[in-house]
Amino acid sequence: MNRSNLQRALSILGVLLIASSFVGLGIGQLNRARESRIPVVVDSALVSLESLTQPRIALPSKATLRHVQFRGTYIADFQAPFQADGNGHSDTWEAGLLATDSGGAILVVRGLWSQRDLHPVSETQLVQITGKLMPHQNDDVTQSSKTVLSRLDSALVVSHTSRDLYDGYVIAESEIVNGQRIDRARITPPAPRSGIPGFYWQHLSYVVIWWFMAGVVLYLPFYQRRVAPNEI
Repeated sequence: MNRSNLQRALSILGVLLIASSFVGLGIGQLNRARESRIPVVVDSALVSLESLTQPRIALPSKATLRHVQFRGTYIADFQAPFQADGNGHSDTWEAGLLATDSGGAILVVRGLWSQRDLHPVSETQLVQITGKLMPHQNDDVTQSSKTVLSRLDSALVVSHTSRDLYDGYVIAESEIVNGQRIDRARITPPAPRSGIPGFYWQHLSYVVIWWFMAGVVLYLPFYQRRVAPNEI
């Protein structure tokens, strides 16, 4: 094989390697698109909060959206404006800071702020909570103040208690005081979402882009052969 044939073979091999890489990236995005459509199954068993997480540690991913129960007393009350529930409805929520029996403290979304006075709970009353455990929010939706939370995040309430705080918050499904269930409207938690980042159509758009790039790489040698004679 002479030098020109060797160079041509290496060029073809290089083109095929690059094109196959783009095809592989497209297949990877196609698989992620399929995986993003697979429903996430969350264990529905009711467990104690302490069995899933502890204060002062990051909330484990396996604990997200788990049903938990715990007891304690409310020590502070906050507004959480512009919060969207699982149905997409936006409103101001009531978030109470609850000191748990175990010695920690956690934010509990009790319901709508507009209904806070219908069933008040004093700081001396022991409350049993059942609800869904959620990860803390990262994005601010408003300005924080002494009684307003810009997001649901225990980092914003460290000045309100000397207790160690749990990461995340709980959307209460029930509150029981002195054996009586508090009857008030509750917040609909979000549905479980796929652990694959991004959206289905976003992944499909990447498939199109990567495969288009593969087509461009395969077409370029033929384009150069067509153009080269005209440049001589």
